[in-house]
Amino acid sequence: MAKYVLMFSPEYFETSLWSKNQAADDAFGWGPIDYEKLPLSAALVKMLKQFDDHAVGILDWLDPGKGDIRPKNEAEEYYRTGVKLMEMVRAELGDEFEILDGLAWIKPKSMPAETDTE
Repeated sequence: MAKYVLMFSPEYFETSLWSKNQAADDAFGWGPIDYEKLPLSAALVKMLKQFDDHAVGILDWLDPGKGDIRPKNEAEEYYRTGVKLMEMVRAELGDEFEILDGLAWIKPKSMPAETDTE
C-alpha cells in the first residue's frame, strides 16, 4: 500500500498535484503541492509547469459560465498530455505514491468513453 496519496488534477493558477491523505499533508502540505518538494526530475517539473500554465486557457475569464472555450482538437490534446504526464509522475514517484486520476473534469465530451478491456 502506498504511503502517500496524491491526486493529479490541473487547476487554475495552481499545480496539478494535490495531497489526498494525512501522510501527504504532513510531508508536503495540504492542498496543491509544490513540485520541488517531490522527487521528480527537473525535466518533468518543467513539463508539468507548462501543462499547468495552459489550464487558465480553458475558460473565458470575462464569462466563465461559458465553460471550456478551446477548439476541440486543443482540448483533446490537453487531456492526452495530462494523461501522459500523470503516467510519468507515477513512474518517477514509484510505489510509495498512489497517484489518483483527477482528469475527468478536463476530458472533452468529444472523446470516447474508456472501456475496460480486461
